[in-house]
Amino acid sequence: MTDRLESWLARAADDSVFGWCSRGLTCGISVSDGDRTLTLRLGDRPKVENDGGGEIALRSPPALWDRVLSATPPPGYHSFGALMRNPDGPEISGDPLTVAQALAALERLIELARPSEAPFAGFAFAHDPGSVSGHRRVLTDGRGATACLHWLEAGQGVPIVFLHTAGADARQYLHQMADLELQKTHRLLAFDMPWHGLSSGENDRETTAGYELTEESYLSWVAAFIEQVAGGPALLVGCSMGASMALTMAARRPELLRGAIALEAPLRSPGRKSDLLTDARVSNGFHNPAYVRAMLGPSCPQKQRDEACAIYAQGRPGVYMGDLHYYSEEYDGEALAPAIRESGVRIELLTGSYDYSASPENTRSIAALLDPEKVRFTEMDGLGHFPMIEDPDRFRFYFITALNKLEER
Repeated sequence: MTDRLESWLARAADDSVFGWCSRGLTCGISVSDGDRTLTLRLGDRPKVENDGGGEIALRSPPALWDRVLSATPPPGYHSFGALMRNPDGPEISGDPLTVAQALAALERLIELARPSEAPFAGFAFAHDPGSVSGHRRVLTDGRGATACLHWLEAGQGVPIVFLHTAGADARQYLHQMADLELQKTHRLLAFDMPWHGLSSGENDRETTAGYELTEESYLSWVAAFIEQVAGGPALLVGCSMGASMALTMAARRPELLRGAIALEAPLRSPGRKSDLLTDARVSNGFHNPAYVRAMLGPSCPQKQRDEACAIYAQGRPGVYMGDLHYYSEEYDGEALAPAIRESGVRIELLTGSYDYSASPENTRSIAALLDPEKVRFTEMDGLGHFPMIEDPDRFRFYFITALNKLEER
């Protein structure tokens, strides 16, 4: 095992992406297999040292490192974020601020534990991003708030409205919107919430200082977009925070829905909000994408891993943390369940096997509270928390199947 450990850390020291994530840092990452401890010293030129003096330490017996170093690690061993949350994983120590400052390097380190990166070989379906157009329009929601919303649009037919995840924007659904077969039968619409992507803030306010998303404001903007842009009831597709809102819309505004597909929907998702997501001592552009990278499936193409994370490198400071106020602290699927059952909205629940923010078991918990005649749950093998962008090919099978099931029913 010691030889594999040394080879892994040497590979990281020579990796240009790892080096880019380490620039300006002075801490070390110590990795121990019980017999030997090596330290990967971060900085402009990372190097491996034969000691245990790292400010961040990962200790584990060889059997656990074997799981991390496998080509397809099991859930819980596929990222640094997953290891941090795995009670059966390695012992990890380090000051939280130091860990946050080095998070991009730590996530890249665990990526490099796998023997090789998954290649990208193009899309297996007819795909044309040039067929997707961008639009802007000033809208007023039900509370009287105004914003210049940006959205992507393609196709014609039955409207599908896509809701992005916390801290992200409509680009997460570009590959579904660029699906030329899907465009033949559906009008595809994905909008950026205020302060996200290319949308403005609300009421001429552009600063994100103190921003916190609430259920009322989120629901009001989604309803306004369906009514004023989609033009009436739509199929609603949301992921993570967007899945929580899809379920909330089913409970509170069912007349606006033809059905819903909720990707990575939790019963609840406590503990996701972290003050380190908006801290002047931590680079948002490195930390927040790494916070997301931890939730991707290990076998998705590297190009798609990087694309999924790039969106988070461009978000306004404070927006991701502010969104998590709604997703992690306010949303409660159990409280919504009676109204969802009563509404009669048909719902497809899809959750990736590698998701720990809204795990398959978490989604099963909310499915169990809903009407089995109207709600169906499917676990997506090999996928993580952002299936639509991390692996559009693999996701497409699950998505089209769910869409067909909804429209059949």
